[in-house]
Amino acid sequence: MSKFPQLLGAAAVIGLIALPAQAQMHFRYNGPWETPEQNNIRSAHYDRLLETNPGFRAYRIRKECNPIDFVQNLRQDCVQSFDQYEPMGGAR
Repeated sequence: MSKFPQLLGAAAVIGLIALPAQAQMHFRYNGPWETPEQNNIRSAHYDRLLETNPGFRAYRIRKECNPIDFVQNLRQDCVQSFDQYEPMGGAR
């Protein structure tokens, strides 16, 4: 028997096993059961962490701004946007 059908079958089984895990991971954060009020609460918590936790803030800046490596001014604008929209200390 050729190895191609066996490999194809194995890939299909792995794909079917991984599919529920992928769907579960997607709905973990954006589940259809999240109400607008819950989303607002989660968003406010995220903003509060950015304003009060320097480690979390540095992590988010690295995660969101470091991939912008094709234009230096865009990366600087990204970093500055944190100070504009979520300033440290919570002063708005």
